[in-house]
Amino acid sequence: MERYLIYGLVVLVVLGAAWGKGYLMGSERLNDYIQRQAQEETRIAGVRERVTTKVLTRYIQVAGATKTVTETIEKEVVKYANTTHCLDAQWARLHDGAALNIPPSAVTTDGEIGAPTAAQAIEAVTQSYAACHRTADRLDNLQTWVKEQSQVK
Repeated sequence: MERYLIYGLVVLVVLGAAWGKGYLMGSERLNDYIQRQAQEETRIAGVRERVTTKVLTRYIQVAGATKTVTETIEKEVVKYANTTHCLDAQWARLHDGAALNIPPSAVTTDGEIGAPTAAQAIEAVTQSYAACHRTADRLDNLQTWVKEQSQVK
């Protein structure tokens, strides 16, 4: 009977040692995995930051070029606009409808506005196009940023 008790204790010690060894090995593997994941996260964050910097730099250059073109056009508008001729009073209503993307029949105009001069109309159109180009620049660069961020591996 004592012999079985000793065998039982030896088996328990061996099983306990095996469990302890397995636990330690598993903990080491888990810690190594966590460390590799942290390194990979740092690497990916660096790549994403470089993508953001590259796209932002490109956007600043494009936005500067757009601003330069817009300012040049605005200077030319002043030169060529005939300030003495007035447009039809409905021109403002039609332009506002186009700018707001609503039917011109839904646009109400203030009776005091009157008919805009050609210079005012050209200036309004130029400002609308400039806003459109600024928005297009932002959208193009946002799409580039999203595409490049999705390719980071």
